[in-house]
Amino acid sequence: MDIQQIIVYLLVAAATAFLVKKYFFKKKKAGNCGGDDCGCH
Repeated sequence: MDIQQIIVYLLVAAATAFLVKKYFFKKKKAGNCGGDDCGCH
């Protein structure tokens, strides 16, 4: 495995982690705020 493949795998992992954080942990944060966007973030 060369350095280019390692960089590509790291970028894919970072993008996947970002998407998972954006879409799956968003609901958890909204639940702490009463379900509506009350401007508390």
